[in-house]
Amino acid sequence: MTPRRRLLATATVALGIATLAGCEKPAPIVTVVNAGQSVYAEANTYCFEGQSLQEGDCAVRHEGTTRLEVQGGETVGVDVGKALAESGWLIELSDPAAQGEQAQPQQSEVQEGHYFTFTAPNLPSDGELLLTVRSLDEEQQRPTGEWSFTLVPR
Repeated sequence: MTPRRRLLATATVALGIATLAGCEKPAPIVTVVNAGQSVYAEANTYCFEGQSLQEGDCAVRHEGTTRLEVQGGETVGVDVGKALAESGWLIELSDPAAQGEQAQPQQSEVQEGHYFTFTAPNLPSDGELLLTVRSLDEEQQRPTGEWSFTLVPR
C-alpha cells in the first residue's frame, strides 16, 4: 500500500469512528432556576426505548450533581423538555444529612407539563438539599431517567 493510500485509509477509519460517536442519542436536559440564576444538567441515567432501570441497561450520562445556589423563600422552577412532559415526571427533595424519619424525601405529584415550581426552604449556611428529577414511563409506573441537583444557600 502506498503512503498516500495508507493515509487515505487511516482518515476514512477515523472519520467512520467520529461519525459513529456522533450518532449517540443525547439524553434530555433539565433546567432548574432560582432568583435569576439557572443551571441545567444532562441525565445521570436515562433509558432509551427498550431499556429499563431494573435491567440496568440504561445509559449513564453524567455522574454527580449540578449545584445551584438558592435564596430561601424564593420560587425554584424546574423545566423539562417535551419528551419528559408527555410521559410524566416528578421531583424529589431530600436532605443528605438527615437521619431516621427526617430522612424521608418529599415527592411531588406526577407532572405532565414542562414546568413545576416550589418555594425554596431557608437552609442553614452549611446545609444543602438534593433535588432529584425522575422521568416516568408512559404508564407513569417506572422511572426512566434521573437528574440530580444540589441546592445550597445563597
